[in-house]
Amino acid sequence: MKKIHPSILVLASVVALTLFTLAGVPRALGETPQPIHWTATATTMSLPLSKGSKVLAKIAASIAPGWHLYAFDQQPGGPLPTNVSLAAGQAFTSAGPIGESTPKTEFDSNFNLSTRIFEDTAVFTVPARVSGAVSASSPKLMIDVAFQTCNDRMCLPLTVVHLVAPVRVNEARR
Repeated sequence: MKKIHPSILVLASVVALTLFTLAGVPRALGETPQPIHWTATATTMSLPLSKGSKVLAKIAASIAPGWHLYAFDQQPGGPLPTNVSLAAGQAFTSAGPIGESTPKTEFDSNFNLSTRIFEDTAVFTVPARVSGAVSASSPKLMIDVAFQTCNDRMCLPLTVVHLVAPVRVNEARR
């Protein structure tokens, strides 16, 4: 029987360990980047809330360098516009148009046309009104955001995030 040289055993062990370690890498490399981080807050004049009470939500998007988020209105054939809405099945309804910070217009090579975009940050305001029973101790406004984001090389598919904004009293207005 032929003996295996110890250096070959060491090399085989290193190769086996490397392959075992790399087995999880394709999954990690294939994960979709998340270049936008969302936060949501909601304020009202007083608690507890009752039917007809007004709430104003503020949604902030923190956008990673090199990426951009699209504004509400876009040209036909362009990117999917951002869509902000109150989630269905809750005790809040719309109390007016949803606002957005001022986007900039820029040529987008991904679509070969001018688009309206946000870079770094974007802020959306969502006016809502109580239309049913809400928790007296911890009311929460639920908001859905559907968006597409791109950099100069690629676009990510439509993403939907579900945000929950605890309703707090607006101390600045008291």
